[in-house]
Amino acid sequence: MVESKIDYYEEESQHFKPFKHFYGRIKEMENESNYGAEVASKWSEIVNQSLRHELYPVVHPIGQETFSLYAEFPTGVFEYAFDIDRATSLIKNESIKPVVFDPLEIIVSVDEGNINTDTSNIKTNHKNPVMILQSQYLTENKLYCINGNHRIFEAYRNNEKQIEVYLFKDLEFDTFFYDVLSKALYFLEMDYSNVIKNEGNSLKGENTAYAFNFNC
Repeated sequence: MVESKIDYYEEESQHFKPFKHFYGRIKEMENESNYGAEVASKWSEIVNQSLRHELYPVVHPIGQETFSLYAEFPTGVFEYAFDIDRATSLIKNESIKPVVFDPLEIIVSVDEGNINTDTSNIKTNHKNPVMILQSQYLTENKLYCINGNHRIFEAYRNNEKQIEVYLFKDLEFDTFFYDVLSKALYFLEMDYSNVIKNEGNSLKGENTAYAFNFNC
């Protein structure tokens, strides 16, 4: 399993300064190239007009299932917040089909810090299906479970042959973000990688940056 740093992440993420991170990335892109300056200008507009009143860290509501995925940056640890209930609704509304995995293949997606090892204290909650992300920008292309950690762990521990999961890759889960800052930072990092690391994106035509497609 993945070595858990959940306690460290929870503590460090409280001190993250999202706007310091945004402006730092914007400055780097601005100085990189003419294209970078164009993308940076659009992100400056987004930050100043659409994000300036957003609060961080996000407050997770009582009675609604959310999940925190933490990302390490030079500026600190950021908490991406996912709305699991919304993701479940999308799966139902879009009739998305699950993928069958051998638990041996996906146990690596489970963070030990999200597993309750006290079986007498487990509150069964299967209203939302098992969900896994695989993102170049959030999980370094590794599988990462955002819902159903215990079900994967139990399937693995019981030597079950298969388990159904819903697998989402980049640009398939942007509607799952609970808060605007999480969504904005995700799109920002994609543009940053494209500008600084020369990593191409899937956009075509004039608006070849995610900033031009971002909306709250």
